[in-house]
Amino acid sequence: KSSVNKKKIRVFLSRPNPFTKEQQYFIEKLKNTLDKYNIESITLQAKDYSPYDSLTVLNEMIKRCYGMVILAFGHTYIQSGILKKGAIKNKNFFEAEEQSLDGKWITSSFCQIEGAMAISNNIPILIIKQKDLRIDGILKDDQKIVSVSDFTLENTSQIDFFFENILEKEIYYWKKSLEQIFNKIEGKII
Repeated sequence: KSSVNKKKIRVFLSRPNPFTKEQQYFIEKLKNTLDKYNIESITLQAKDYSPYDSLTVLNEMIKRCYGMVILAFGHTYIQSGILKKGAIKNKNFFEAEEQSLDGKWITSSFCQIEGAMAISNNIPILIIKQKDLRIDGILKDDQKIVSVSDFTLENTSQIDFFFENILEKEIYYWKKSLEQIFNKIEGKII
């Protein structure tokens, strides 16, 4: 039994490549926090893969993980934009009207793709969403996904506050479902 506790629980960390010091700080702090909870995170390092090759590699990596953390940083900023420009309202379709995207961030499409792979592999997902992020696809709230919203990246003290007052509790909660899968699988191996 004690050997199970020593082995780290491997999770996949889905996130855009950081392009600010604050994003880099957030990622390092997240990895250190997960490590404190005996969770090891792996990420697909950006290479010039073909889409087919990168998805194949990703799928293999995610299959070997017990959970996924999606860190949904803003990646593309929309100063002024419209979704579904010129849309005609149609009751047969969900959200079939024009919407403003002014001041919204969009995260990397890989957060969506990797999240879908986590769902298809039936592993627990924790999503951490930046403030003013456009919420669609995998980012929508769901009872089966642990989700934390509205962190800002203005400075490191705000990031520290978010971790200490909000995120750590959610990681602790999410880790319980992670441990159930980990112990079920690892328990059979030993």
